[in-house]
Amino acid sequence: MLLAAIAALTIAFPSAGRKLPWVEKAYMIGAVPRGVTNLTVQAKNVPIYRTGAWATMVDVVEGTNMVEIVYGSTMTNHTFFVGKKPKVVALDSDTVVVKAPEKVWEKLDYCADEPLPHPAGKKAEDILIYIDPGHGGADTGALSPHGFFEKDANLLQAKALRKELLSRGYNVRMTREDDIALVLTERPRDATRQKADAFISIHHNAPGVGQDAATARHVAVYSWNDIGKVLSDSIISRLSQALDGEVPSKGSLHANFAVTRNPEIPSVLVEVDFITHPEGEEAVFDHVRRAWVARAIADGIADWVLNVKNTQEGDLPCAE
Repeated sequence: MLLAAIAALTIAFPSAGRKLPWVEKAYMIGAVPRGVTNLTVQAKNVPIYRTGAWATMVDVVEGTNMVEIVYGSTMTNHTFFVGKKPKVVALDSDTVVVKAPEKVWEKLDYCADEPLPHPAGKKAEDILIYIDPGHGGADTGALSPHGFFEKDANLLQAKALRKELLSRGYNVRMTREDDIALVLTERPRDATRQKADAFISIHHNAPGVGQDAATARHVAVYSWNDIGKVLSDSIISRLSQALDGEVPSKGSLHANFAVTRNPEIPSVLVEVDFITHPEGEEAVFDHVRRAWVARAIADGIADWVLNVKNTQEGDLPCAE
């Protein structure tokens, strides 16, 4: 269980001096010292979770923002910046926000175009599962209210999943076992070279800066193509059952993530929880809950292995 053991106010997001994109409101998360029971941010009372974590929305303006925070008998000012509002143009009396064109992603260039055979019928020891703990090194990923890094939560959950899969006899490898940096598009390369049966990237989510971190919390599994979606469907089914009543499920979703754009190997990205949510933070650092999530993901993989459906068929496009 996560314990609040800080001596002073922690503000995990936004960090002091950080520049945010233009928004009208921004989420702020942090933690107060043990024993503090009252907190106001911009003169608004903010609930404190039992670990000392808190999350709220603040009103912001373009440019410099100074937010007054009062906790216990202490007052502090926190400064960060918000970028300029996007330009708008008038077009036939309609207002149009000028945006950069969306990137169209294609498959990883080192992958073949055809899927490898589905592992149905294989013995567990002959099935190779690659686990990818997201982020690492200087790429910390999201921050929790106490300032813990997503990269560390990802590695803890990935190791729990490896332990569970090994206990079931699977052949398991990981893209990283320590806090090292990896090039994003290179993460699936070894899995492709080794002709792995599945590639699973483990992450913990965070909301967009304009969303409320006190309410943003769900589990989801993402894939890019048909073979990935079959695996994604199996995993989210088990995760949704396991977390029912604790974390809402967004289901099996499509995304152009670099680690999932593999036509050869069913590849998914699992967003286990929101590390930015006070309850999500406590959950992801709870070893009992990590084992519980690992069992659900492993059950989903086992369901997928037994699924003899032709994974080349489906209705999800290979690229957008």
